[in-house]
Amino acid sequence: MKKLRALIATVLVFATTLSLAGCTGFKVIEDEDDFFEALDNAAGIDEDETLHLKNVTVGGDKAEYLIHVKDGDNYYTYIRFKKEDDAMDYFDEVYEDFGDLCEDKDFTGSRTLMVNKVRGTVIFNGELEGGSPFYLYSNDVFLYKDAEIYGGIYVNQNVYIEAYSVDGSKRDKEKINTFLKEIGFPKP
Repeated sequence: MKKLRALIATVLVFATTLSLAGCTGFKVIEDEDDFFEALDNAAGIDEDETLHLKNVTVGGDKAEYLIHVKDGDNYYTYIRFKKEDDAMDYFDEVYEDFGDLCEDKDFTGSRTLMVNKVRGTVIFNGELEGGSPFYLYSNDVFLYKDAEIYGGIYVNQNVYIEAYSVDGSKRDKEKINTFLKEIGFPKP
């Protein structure tokens, strides 16, 4: 019986380790063409339907490339900062704001938050209370009313990505999942 318990405990530890590794292990999308291709393959969004700019300022910092598109209730953003620190600083604000929302119980639902020196995720599937201070590049519409949010915010090295739905249908959420799978990022 003791051997069986030890075996079960070992399996659970291994499964938890794999689960956490899966959440944190995603690649850097260094080339904006990879993002455009994923938008086209997963959501049917062509490059000419997006706002895309080179050498812009985002949050006071220099970015080499910016892509943004709203597709119904879904939002997709790609920002390749010139410096890793700038991407992490931009992400850290989102990470801290979302952590505060969870602590204040302004967000209810499932969530995963992870951050280290060069990589981070804020993944969510739940309801955000109206009037909550949660600012993203793509949207602030849910600040004024209760809203269901689904998707995630990601940073890896100098690349920051948002892919989420606000009050989206089942089909909208499927598009977010398909897009995240296409780019190899963890889903809600």
